[in-house]
Amino acid sequence: MAIFGSASGGEGIFHSPLVVMLSVLIFTYFFVKFCSWAKKNTLSAGVKKAIFILTIVGLVGINVFYYIGNSAISQGKGWSLATYALVGALIWVFIFAYALMTEKREPAE
Repeated sequence: MAIFGSASGGEGIFHSPLVVMLSVLIFTYFFVKFCSWAKKNTLSAGVKKAIFILTIVGLVGINVFYYIGNSAISQGKGWSLATYALVGALIWVFIFAYALMTEKREPAE
């Protein structure tokens, strides 16, 4: 929200510093609650390893996708590609945080 509100260059609710600060605080609170919930869960070591490997690949992929989106903005083709890259990155942050915060499940004996 803060990115799109400040990019508009005009007036509006998303351009207000108070709204931007409140939205950052609210989203931070929800992220901390999500991480504390994830800490109570378990995930197998193989799945955690796969998510970590996909994070490395995704880091490069999302950066390339966002670069293409920024190029589209420069050429006047709109914000859609950059928005998709940003939303994809935010979704992957939650997937990675979940894998990072969960406890490793011990194999059954």
